[in-house]
Amino acid sequence: MITVKRALALPTAALVPMLAIVLFAGGSAHKAAGANGASRVSAPATPSTTTFAAEFIGVTNQYAKEHGDTVQAGDAHCVQAAAGRYMCSYTVKRNGTSTCHLMQARWTPDRASTITVTLAGRTARCTTLREAIQTLG
Repeated sequence: MITVKRALALPTAALVPMLAIVLFAGGSAHKAAGANGASRVSAPATPSTTTFAAEFIGVTNQYAKEHGDTVQAGDAHCVQAAAGRYMCSYTVKRNGTSTCHLMQARWTPDRASTITVTLAGRTARCTTLREAIQTLG
């Protein structure tokens, strides 16, 4: 029997892999050829939490739009725990219903995607990242 809680979890289970695909397909590394023809990867500075949040939300929504999905991610609140390591809470709105989510990711400009999601899931609340984390325990 599918409960309301389980029914709401199904779109989330579908969204997380979609986000991973988006993030793996989204970016590219900047390379410059050296004197011997070998490639060198430039190391850009890690983005601010605001820039990271905007890129994550922008790429996610663009992917959904391009694939005919009405889901819209927004209201991201991020912190940078260490250079290139972020944790964000954000909302996902589908058919007028908002759900709260939590995501942990790395800034990986030297890979095919500039953002690599390492952990993602739903939370009870998400007005702030702190609030989202507190609802887990």
